[in-house]
Amino acid sequence: MLEANIQKLRDPNIVIYNIPEELPIESAGEIILTQNPELDLREGDMKPEFIYKGRRDTRNLMIKVGSLMRCKIFKTKLKIGWHICNRGDYVAVNRCFKCIGYNHRASNCRGVETCHLCMGGHKLKDYTASAEDYKCINCAKFNKYNSNAKVNENHSSMDQTCPSLQATLL
Repeated sequence: MLEANIQKLRDPNIVIYNIPEELPIESAGEIILTQNPELDLREGDMKPEFIYKGRRDTRNLMIKVGSLMRCKIFKTKLKIGWHICNRGDYVAVNRCFKCIGYNHRASNCRGVETCHLCMGGHKLKDYTASAEDYKCINCAKFNKYNSNAKVNENHSSMDQTCPSLQATLL
């Protein structure tokens, strides 16, 4: 018998940038609730997931919230301790470090080993050319199948401004 299931929507993830050093993850939710009464947050509206180091050794907090809470949080700045913190959407893309493709991991990859700098069939540690020889495998695949909308492929596949990565994030 065939059974159809409606896909459950995931809660949005938000990153709060530059949180204070003394903020422990265990009490982060409670501190955000008490210091931001204008958001009308209640216990259980948000779930702190993890803290990670950002650029310039800043601490960032990733929280999981509901879609209505996300809208409220994005209309204001968050007060945490003596800091006023910016926030943004936390979006992570699964990336394979074997074939350099998206939406799968190297452990379940059926592709061939590809260098993420030059599209060669070797590992990154065996790369010997210069930065002028960078080629993105994902943008090259896009150009192969989309002759009417070409993108620049002269960059590393790990470049954060890669058009293929930016399209995957949307």
